[in-house]
This record gives sequence, C-alpha cells and structure tokens, in this order.
Amino acid sequence: MTTTTQPVPGSPSLDSMRVSKAAVFRGVDGGLSFEDVYVTEPTSREVLIDVAACGACHSDVHKLEGHGTVPAPNIFGHELAGTVVAVGSDVTHVRPGDRVACTFLVPCGRCGACLAGAEDNCGPFRSMMQARGLRYDGTHRYYDHDGHPLRASGVGGLVGLVALPEGAVFPLPSGWPDDIPLTDVAVLGCAALTAYGAVNRAARLHTGANVVVLAAGGVGLCTIALAKHAGAQSITATDMRDDALVAAERFGATATVRADDPEFAARVAAAAGDAPIDIVFDTIGTPRTISQALDIVGIGGKVVVSGLAGTSGPGQIENLNRFVRNKITLVGSYAALPGEDMPALLEAVRDGALVPSELISARFPFEDAAAAYSAVASGQVIGRALIEY
Repeated sequence: MTTTTQPVPGSPSLDSMRVSKAAVFRGVDGGLSFEDVYVTEPTSREVLIDVAACGACHSDVHKLEGHGTVPAPNIFGHELAGTVVAVGSDVTHVRPGDRVACTFLVPCGRCGACLAGAEDNCGPFRSMMQARGLRYDGTHRYYDHDGHPLRASGVGGLVGLVALPEGAVFPLPSGWPDDIPLTDVAVLGCAALTAYGAVNRAARLHTGANVVVLAAGGVGLCTIALAKHAGAQSITATDMRDDALVAAERFGATATVRADDPEFAARVAAAAGDAPIDIVFDTIGTPRTISQALDIVGIGGKVVVSGLAGTSGPGQIENLNRFVRNKITLVGSYAALPGEDMPALLEAVRDGALVPSELISARFPFEDAAAAYSAVASGQVIGRALIEY
C-alpha cells in the first residue's frame, strides 16, 4: 500500500511497509486503540506471519492495568498462530504458506544462554523484547500512521501481521488433524508450552506417578492432559471453582478436590487412594499454594511451581524439618525449551494428548479484544479466551 504520510525523523519510510490492523495499548487511561499500523518486512532471520488468532492470557491483563515493563504505546499478546507470508533470506525451516504456531519465548539462538541449551533464559529476549519492547538489535517492527514507532511487548501479537524472529516460529507437523483449526493452535504457545516444560522438564514425570495439580486454569488443564499423556497413574485436580473442576475431569483428572476444603490434605490423600503423592504441580504460585503443595507431597516427592501469581510476596517452607527429612524437591519451572519442546508438544497434540478447542471456553472477534481481557480479569473464563482475526 502506498502512503503519503511522512515518517518522523530517523524512522524508516512507511512506503516500504505493509499496513495491518492492530490493538495498540495507549496506557491505562487509553486502553486498547484499534488502528492501522505499519509493519516492517522481515529481516534476514525473521518470519512475517498473517495472524489467525491470539490467546488472551491473564499476564496481559496485568499489562492493561499498568503493571507491564514496556512503556506505552505498545502492542502485546503472546499466544498466536497463523500463516507464513514471507521469510527472511536466512530462514530455511518454514516458507510462505506454512501454517505455524508461535511460542511466547523468543530465543535468539546466539547468546550464551541459548548456546548452552537454556533458551528459556535468552538474554536478548528478556532484556530487549520483554523488558523494553524492542527487537534484539534495538529496532522497532511497528509504526503508527504518523510514523511514530510502537513497541511490541514481548511477541506483540495483537496485530494482523507480525514479523517474528525465526526461533519463535514452528510449522505444524505432518498429519495435522483437520478438526484442529489453525485459530485454536494459538493457545499452545504459552499455556500448553508452560505445562509441557513443567511435566517433561522440571518434573520428568514417570509412568505410574501419582500427581496433584493445584488450580485448573489454562496452564493447569494442560498440565493435567500432558501428565496423563506422560503416563501418570492418578491425577487429582484442585480449584476454588466447581466449573473448573468439571473441566479438569474432561482433561483427564481422576479425582477433584475443592481447594478451600477444610480437610484439604486428607481429601487429596483419599483421592489418591492414600498412595504417596509423587509430584505436585503448583500452577498458581502463591505462598498459600506452595504451602499446600509442600504439605501434601510424599517422601522423596517433588513440588513444581510454574505459577507466578505470588511474585509480589515471599514464599516460605513452613515445616523445614519435614521438608528435609522427607527429601522433598522444590523446583521452579518458567516454561520449556522452544527449539526442542514446541515440536514435541505439537506432535503430542497431533496424536491426541490434548484438544486445543476444549481449552477455549470463550471466543471474541479481534475488535472485541478488550472484552476478552475483561472476561479473563473477572473470572468468566475457564481455560482460555481466544481472540480471532
């Protein structure tokens, strides 16, 4: 598209860019503004994607409330899937027309952490994309109609076209089922990837394990499904909401317990047939849930914390004597390793480990993205809300 608008000094010519509709966060008072933005062509190691859908994650609700690190105006949204439009000269693993899933982690593949096999700790991603809303080299990918640059908070997926580094883009594997639409694949890049890392990396779940999953939200439901896929013998799900517990059973929980039950520990033990609990997955991550997890895990068991809800307050081991004598392992699990784990996750989903559409309890058109986040914030969503383009 040709434009006569002149860019601000120092920005590239808008004539060389594509135009796309985006939901731009203009600050707490301005909220989301739906406007046309200019999107740069992909660099040599980037992929330009026509976005099909973006999941509405609760972490973006915090950004709407002004708790994000990237200054406004910016574009957020980090669970997305779409179709490749163009690729940079050095990209070989995807080509135009490919259907792809994207990860919320965007490893550069070249820093010390990435080269050491710790893509989830990629320095340039954390310091530039997550913290400042810029690409690895300090440049922007979006501009408004006046030529002012717009930051992308992390992935920056609430836009029709997005140019992403190749390390975050994965083609759907061969034999992908026709009944799993591309839109629904979006929720795999954050909720399911986080769960995959917890189950297969942090916990290294073994066949026959007795498992408890604290909270049946998006990550919790995926954790249940992937624990079942990995061979767990019993899976007890807990939550404060009865509808979430019903959903947990659909995803493979063998028993459910209300998280506010005054006899919580006894109920959990009974649900597992009084067998020792091998692994507790805390998908919330507050002092209370960590305390619950440490209280119910068995001798030699493991507590895996993938939730970050308690980042504003300390957690503590209340019974250090029991913790030490019972040889309990407490491990944090931020996510997974995209390069290895996203292809494995996609293959597991292809083979029936979980059904993405069952994770989605509410769908919104792109222009109603604000309503999607409002529904998430008010607790109306079980699993995930999906914003479709």
